[in-house]
Amino acid sequence: STETVTQVFPKPVMVDAAGLLTANFPRREQLLAPWLLSQSLSMIYAPRGIGKTHVALGISYALASGGEFLSWKAPHPVKVAYLDGEMPGADLRNRVRAIADSASKAVVPDFLQFMTPDLQPNGIMPNLYDRAGQNIIGEAIGDAQVIIVDNISALVRGGKENEGESWQPVAEWALRMRASGRSVVFIHHAGKGGQQRGTSKREDLLDTVISLRRPGDYTPDEGARFEVHFEKARALYGEDVAP
Repeated sequence: STETVTQVFPKPVMVDAAGLLTANFPRREQLLAPWLLSQSLSMIYAPRGIGKTHVALGISYALASGGEFLSWKAPHPVKVAYLDGEMPGADLRNRVRAIADSASKAVVPDFLQFMTPDLQPNGIMPNLYDRAGQNIIGEAIGDAQVIIVDNISALVRGGKENEGESWQPVAEWALRMRASGRSVVFIHHAGKGGQQRGTSKREDLLDTVISLRRPGDYTPDEGARFEVHFEKARALYGEDVAP
């Protein structure tokens, strides 16, 4: 038999122009100036081996310490939940230790929390594609203000990558996080053509999309050397979005 499931939504809220102008929305603040704001949704993507996780960890450490990374600065420490989808625990530990050893500030105790496969009872991370996995993650992150999702391919398991509708469950989760005052930074792979892999619908809700690219004169002995390109940046202009 085929069972039809009807999703129940709360009654929508409408306001007139006067109501909108007097509504008490929380003030958005800079968390990592100039591009990462409170209640923002962002994506950083690059081909394999460029340095996505290096950047994601650097951002996380700067946020949790009130420090800086690249040319971006955190005015004050905020709590960060880092969801690691695929890295061996020992490698993650070593990378964080290297960042801590070179940082000018230490993270505030308990301000940088990690969820990683090797620490899970069954070695499997919750799935952001379904509501059960989203609820598990919601309970685990506590009052974190920023959630780093590293990466989409490992933590969103379901649907078809090239279909926009398959992204909808994750988009709705991200909107719930934003409504609760949180910011989400998605880490993602680039496809063969150089753009973010899969449906472009992922970018519709995002405030910021950053791509990492190899310079034309790059050589492997240079390690993690890349250019930072802002492909989408709401309310940013001029030097703030220069590569």
